[in-house]
Amino acid sequence: MSENTRSENTSSGRARARSLALIGGALLVAGLGAVGIAVQAQAQNTAPEKLTEEELLSRITAAPENAPDFSATVTVEQTLVPEGLLGASQGDGAGASGPRSARIWHSQDQFRTELQGENGDQVFVRNGNEVSAYDGATNTLRTGQKPVDAEEQRPEQAASPEEINEALAEISPTSNLEVGSPREFAGRWVHPLTLTPRDKNLTLVEQAEALVDAETFVPLSFQLYAEGSPEQPVISYKASDFQVGEVPDERFQLETPPGATVEPMEEWGEEESGERREPQQVASVEEAQQIVGYPVGQISAPGGRELTEIRVLGSDGVIQTYGEGWGTVTLVQKPEGAKEQQEGESPDGRSQEEGSDRKGDGRGGELQIPTIDLGGVEAQEISTPIGTGLSWNANGVSYSLVGSVPAAELEEVARGLLGQA
Repeated sequence: MSENTRSENTSSGRARARSLALIGGALLVAGLGAVGIAVQAQAQNTAPEKLTEEELLSRITAAPENAPDFSATVTVEQTLVPEGLLGASQGDGAGASGPRSARIWHSQDQFRTELQGENGDQVFVRNGNEVSAYDGATNTLRTGQKPVDAEEQRPEQAASPEEINEALAEISPTSNLEVGSPREFAGRWVHPLTLTPRDKNLTLVEQAEALVDAETFVPLSFQLYAEGSPEQPVISYKASDFQVGEVPDERFQLETPPGATVEPMEEWGEEESGERREPQQVASVEEAQQIVGYPVGQISAPGGRELTEIRVLGSDGVIQTYGEGWGTVTLVQKPEGAKEQQEGESPDGRSQEEGSDRKGDGRGGELQIPTIDLGGVEAQEISTPIGTGLSWNANGVSYSLVGSVPAAELEEVARGLLGQA
C-alpha cells in the first residue's frame, strides 16, 4: 500500500482524510499509470528465452528509461478501501471497489491520465516541469511546476508509468522471486513473475504476481494478494485497446474548462520565504528536531523493525522509515495545521458548502473517515487487507503512521508514541 502507501507517506495535501483514503488509492492509480508503458508493436512470433530472476529484475529496473510513446485504456479493480470512501475523497460518484477505467497517454517527459467518474472526470497532465490537475466534480483546475530534482511526488500525480518498475525493484531484495516460462498475454509475450515476502511475519501481503512484457520489460498485468486470500487479489489491473505511436504535443496541453476555478498547486517543501528546500537525509531524530524546531518523536516499531532512514522536508515535516521492502512502517510528523484543511473545509479539502451535497458513499454528503480513541486522542484510521493508516494531532504536531501491519498493532505503536509527550 494503500499503495498505496507511499503516496500517503509523502503527501502534504490539505486534507488528512484524503491522505488516509489514498493508502489503497495510490496503489490503484499506480496500476493505472503502470500498465500503459507496456504498450508496444505487434507481439513476437517466436517465444523468447526464459530469463533468470536476476536477468529479469535487471531489465525491469532499466525499463523506465526506454518507455515508448503510447496510448492505452487500463482497468483496475481493488478491494482495499471501503466502498465509496476512495471515490468520495476524490470527488467520484462511483464506488471505489468496482472496476475503474482510465485513458493514458505517454511521451518522454509528458504524461496524461483521465479517470472517469459519475460526478466528473479527473485529469492529470505533466508536460515537462509543468503539472496540471483538474477535478470535474468541483470544476477546479490546479496548476504548478514539478521541481527538476524533486524526490517527492504530488498526490495528484499519483504514480508515473515508471514507478511500478521502481517499486518492483525496491521490494525485490525482501522477496523470493520466481520467473515462469514465457507465455502469451494480450497478444504479447510476457515473463510471469511472482514475488513472495521472505518474512511473512512482517507484512500482510501474501504475494504479488506480474506479467512482464518480454520486449519492454514493464508489467502488462499486476495482481496483489493479501494474507490468507491467495485466490482473490485485492488489487488487479490489465491493459486493453493500447496503441504505440507518436502522441501529439496537444494531448499534453490542459486548457482551462469553462467556468473552472483556477488555483495554484501547493509546492512541497516550500518555505514561507518562497524558497524550496529539497528533502534531506539526517542521521538522528535529534538532528531532525533541530532543523524543524518542534518535538520529533520516535516509535518502537512492531516486529523489531529498525529505524532505517530519517528525512526532513524543509519545515513541512519529518519522515521516519522503519524496516524495508514489504515490511516498511513510516511515521510522518509535521506542525499541526501545516498545509492541512482550512477552517470551513470539509475533511476532503472542499468547502462545507461543496461537501454538503456529498454522502460518505461517494454520492453526496460529507466524507466520514472512521475514528478510534488512542487514549484521549482521536485518530482517523483506514484499515485495509494489506495495511493500516493512522492520522492524529497532539501537542501541536500532526502525525501519520502507515504500514503493512494489523490495525491493533499499529494503534499500540501510536499510543506508545503519545506516551512520550
